[in-house]
Amino acid sequence: MEGIVLVPALLMGVIIGLVEVFFVHADEAGMGWLMHALHALPFTMLFVFVSMNISFALSLLNFAITENIWVDIGIRVVIGIIAMVKIGAAAAIVGRVGEKWYHTVAIGILIIVAPYIWMLVGPTITPLLPSWAQ
Repeated sequence: MEGIVLVPALLMGVIIGLVEVFFVHADEAGMGWLMHALHALPFTMLFVFVSMNISFALSLLNFAITENIWVDIGIRVVIGIIAMVKIGAAAAIVGRVGEKWYHTVAIGILIIVAPYIWMLVGPTITPLLPSWAQ
């Protein structure tokens, strides 16, 4: 378990998941948005967890290419695209209107850049966390 990013991934996942919930409510008001939002939150957290742990997963492979930052970024972009397809598909299935495309793209970009956002805000937030979460 050493090297897995757990608490930061959960925190970022909850924050980005709540942004997704607000987007769902704005885009699908009155059309069962709550059930879609409850579905979107855990999946967003899962995608953020995967995005934030790509470096750990690649470190398990002993290939020279896995040390390249562009490989990390490329895999995160693929994860973001998969998340955008999932968000668009779920919105199309659940509601008649679906989510606006720019909301879907915004969530995908947030999933891609979540590890880099944590690099910026993590040093400020980490001391505020309980000792078991640091």
